Amino acid sequence: MKIEETSIQCGETGLYGQLYIPDAVPAPGLLICHGLNARGSCGLRLYARLAETACRSGFVSLMFDFRGVGRSTGSFDYGVGEQEDVKRALNYLASRPEVAANRIFIVGHSLGGAVSIYAVQNEKRVRGLVLWSTPKNHDYNVEKFVRRTRGKLGLCLFLFFSYLDKLFDVSRLFTLEVYGVNLRPRYVREKLMKLHESEALSKLHNVPVLIVIGSNDNIVGVDEAQENFASANEPKSLLIIDSADHIYKGKEEELIAKTIDWINKWK
Repeated sequence: MKIEETSIQCGETGLYGQLYIPDAVPAPGLLICHGLNARGSCGLRLYARLAETACRSGFVSLMFDFRGVGRSTGSFDYGVGEQEDVKRALNYLASRPEVAANRIFIVGHSLGGAVSIYAVQNEKRVRGLVLWSTPKNHDYNVEKFVRRTRGKLGLCLFLFFSYLDKLFDVSRLFTLEVYGVNLRPRYVREKLMKLHESEALSKLHNVPVLIVIGSNDNIVGVDEAQENFASANEPKSLLIIDSADHIYKGKEEELIAKTIDWINKWK
């Protein structure tokens, strides 16, 4: 196995990536899209473990940092520009001579899964999509998160400041930080909360989908995974990891093994 650092150009943004190349090539590809985290793909050891395990199983694995986080340049774009990041990373992976370009799989965690659903619409090179802990829609999910962490009054204040934020930066008055990323209320409401994953899944055809959720995930929740599953087209599968939280702490080995087992069925 060889690990190669790379930079993927996306307009004026440079996306930092790491490519894991197995000894036997050409091989199918795996694109790993991390969840919201200021440290990008380094935010959880989970992503590198998936890349390493998949590489040993015969996949050329690419994990990368979305714009504005980790070692990538640019600014975080609340799930909009990140859709283009997935497309550029997919193009880069497919262009590599070590990769069988018509046999690429994507694993997206949380927001990484959300933007992947949008990015692969009408994409014929993707043979399967795995969604770890992906919301059913971010309008519902953001309101649930703010209400859980700030209460009903906090939700009202968030919505109020999201409109006031159009007039001036309200970050000194109201802060919303998620995994180290400081979020402006205006762009959360105008961009992030416009993502409707279950609706996008209903429009995705001819791509097998595996939806994974932890039974103890209090950020997304089993109910959201079930709604995504109901909206997805066949072939589809739903996997609930018992006692797992949003980042699958202590359940990483089981998650990775079952993810790769499912991918191998479609390889």
